[in-house]
Amino acid sequence: MDSKSKLFERIERLYDVGLIGQAKVLVAGCGSGGSQVALQLAMSGIRNFSLYDNQTLGEENVIRHACGLRYVGWNKTEALLDLLRDRNPEIKAEIHNEDLMETVDLDDRVRDASVVILATDNEPSRFRLNEACVRTGTPFVVGKVFTRGIGGEVFAYRPKEGGCLGCLEMLLERSKFRDKVREIDLVSQEERDAMYGLPVAEIKDSPGLNVDIAFITNFHTRFALDAIARRLPERPRNMEPIPGNYVAWGNRPVHPFDKHFQIEKMSLPPLDACKICQEENGDDV
Repeated sequence: MDSKSKLFERIERLYDVGLIGQAKVLVAGCGSGGSQVALQLAMSGIRNFSLYDNQTLGEENVIRHACGLRYVGWNKTEALLDLLRDRNPEIKAEIHNEDLMETVDLDDRVRDASVVILATDNEPSRFRLNEACVRTGTPFVVGKVFTRGIGGEVFAYRPKEGGCLGCLEMLLERSKFRDKVREIDLVSQEERDAMYGLPVAEIKDSPGLNVDIAFITNFHTRFALDAIARRLPERPRNMEPIPGNYVAWGNRPVHPFDKHFQIEKMSLPPLDACKICQEENGDDV
């Protein structure tokens, strides 16, 4: 097909698509965030994906998801793959309609990836993937949208260089970026106790409008491309390294943010108190 040879000609002048095209991206969670990041990566030249999600696309998902109404009722993984191939027919993907908490050989699957896109909607799966990535030395990038789309955060794990998700949570636990940024923080103690008594891993946040999510997924994608570039023999031109590994972004002046389009950045090293990092380094815990 003639269009294939011209598909990326407008961006090949910016950087060498061929340098990153062979990377393999594991997308953990193909919902509103994961689908948008996967689409952006496909449009950047990535051709190899492993897509994980055990849910189907509902009509209520469409207003924030990369996939539209014609995909309602599809498995999210299969819908996303069809969408990605509409942008690039050469895309290859492994489909996994399964719960990552029940995946037995998770370490092997993570080890095979150039980078993991951590876009699940619950803490247990995020931390299980965090531990697998630390054990296997695999980079991951995690994105989270705060309640009602007031903002969000993106964090990149860089093996042997930066801290992991456990380090991040310890650092932010008592900071303003963990104060009243989830729906569970806005309810009474009685309601919290009732919720915690239910057999659910986590109470899901309300992520707001797609435009609010898009700011976070764009940061998420850029950090993912940076993670891929860091593992190449040479960096693609015009893809300078991102110095920090954490970004908090405020869409509007609602706590914990003071103004529209507020950004906070930092570099998080491994923390001595983090058991996950200590175990990987062979330290006693």
